[in-house]
Amino acid sequence: MATNTTNRGSTGFVESSGKDYVAVTNLQPGAVGLAGAVMQNVTHIAPAIAAFFFTQTLVSFAGAQAPLAYMIGLIIVVPLGVCLMGLARECPSAGGYFTYVSRTLGPAMGFLTGWVFVLYSPVVAGPSLAVLGQILQDELSVFPAFAWFRWYYAVIVGIPLVAWAGYTGISFSIKWIVAVGLAEFLIVLALGLTGLVDPGPGGFTFATFSTSFNPGGLATTSGFFIVVVLTVQGLTGWEAAVPLAEETENPRRNVPRSILASILIIGGMLVIAQWGQVIGWGTDDLANLKTSAEVPGLVVAHRVWGGAWWLTLIAMITSVLGASLACQNVATRMWYSMGRAGVLPAFFAQVHPTRKTPSNAVTAQLILSVVLGFGGPWLLGGPWPFFIFLIAFVLVLGVIFVYIAANVGLVVYFWTKARDRFSFIKHFIFPVGTSLVLLYSIYAAFVPLPAAPNNWTPLVAAIWLGIGVAIIVWKKVTGDEAWLSKTAEVIGEREDTEHHKPL
Repeated sequence: MATNTTNRGSTGFVESSGKDYVAVTNLQPGAVGLAGAVMQNVTHIAPAIAAFFFTQTLVSFAGAQAPLAYMIGLIIVVPLGVCLMGLARECPSAGGYFTYVSRTLGPAMGFLTGWVFVLYSPVVAGPSLAVLGQILQDELSVFPAFAWFRWYYAVIVGIPLVAWAGYTGISFSIKWIVAVGLAEFLIVLALGLTGLVDPGPGGFTFATFSTSFNPGGLATTSGFFIVVVLTVQGLTGWEAAVPLAEETENPRRNVPRSILASILIIGGMLVIAQWGQVIGWGTDDLANLKTSAEVPGLVVAHRVWGGAWWLTLIAMITSVLGASLACQNVATRMWYSMGRAGVLPAFFAQVHPTRKTPSNAVTAQLILSVVLGFGGPWLLGGPWPFFIFLIAFVLVLGVIFVYIAANVGLVVYFWTKARDRFSFIKHFIFPVGTSLVLLYSIYAAFVPLPAAPNNWTPLVAAIWLGIGVAIIVWKKVTGDEAWLSKTAEVIGEREDTEHHKPL
């Protein structure tokens, strides 16, 4: 094993047009191109999960207006992405948010951001595979030949498979991500379009994009805005290429481009997917969608695709596998960067000498996924309750903390260190406005507190943050402060003389 050395870069570096650049890193430089970076973001968003797993929640709050709420949420996410693009150009690093916030708000805040980030990408794989297993168990139970299947089989098979891809290297991981990402994208889009062409009771209509259209009286004003903020949260993942900067060709160009491209591509597709499910189910029958024992997307697929309904199940499988791998890529690169800086033990900074992957960080992610994939459902009585608890509530609090920290850092950085390039719209209106939306989303989701056990999620997030603060205090008291000078380092770049062929 080889431990990565520190490579200092400059925020003022400019990638010249007509030339290709790669990072100076012990990871695999130049392995990821623009297409690979876009698909890393796309699979992290997990189109099939976003399109199918939360439809009942969205319709229960916004009724037939759910597609309109989704479109407004997309419009809000675009400026949020523009904010991060500014930091991605300035501070490319495997540390992602950890490096961005360290450089703009200081090492202590950067550490807290990296610490809270554990409640985001690292926790996704285990619970997602468990809930996929539950869906498979429910769907296959009607077939005698598959009645033996249990939800935890998906965890047993899925976690080692994802870890194996991570150990193999970033090139293989990205190829996998592109394959499964394209499959789920096309299937989800096809079901949405089919639902529009073959509508259920109530027929086809554009009225779902009007606030006056409310069949069954399901939508309320407060419910509509809750769905808007849930959509903002549901689109999270558009920044997943950021920690792959050290492995991306032309990182200062391709990473920012991938952010906006993934938001527009997946955001537009998910609006169609939600619209197609609402129309395909039937606007005159949405009350029954709320209480459906089967995932609504599967119900629509059974009706409009007949014997080909299983394609929707394939989309869910590819979505969970792709999202698990994309989240693993994000988590392991950030842990690797924190280990390199000395914030985490040096164990996390170990890089495999030939595969150029942070293998110890992958091992840590594997262990965490096993604990959450088996322990969480056992603790809360099944995959779905734990998935909602951790992914729909705890993760939301973690990601909002991370996004707002980055937004504040963007304002501070361009106001104090890059004042000559300060833009009132991009560096004040966008970050402040989107931060206010995110803060409102906390209020909408937690006032009043949700039913048990989800009412405990703010306490879980607060305890985790408190532990992070305690670690910072402990490091200061014990004199362990060498890491303070390393947290904000960005990568160095050189011209690509080996002519890599990234995906």
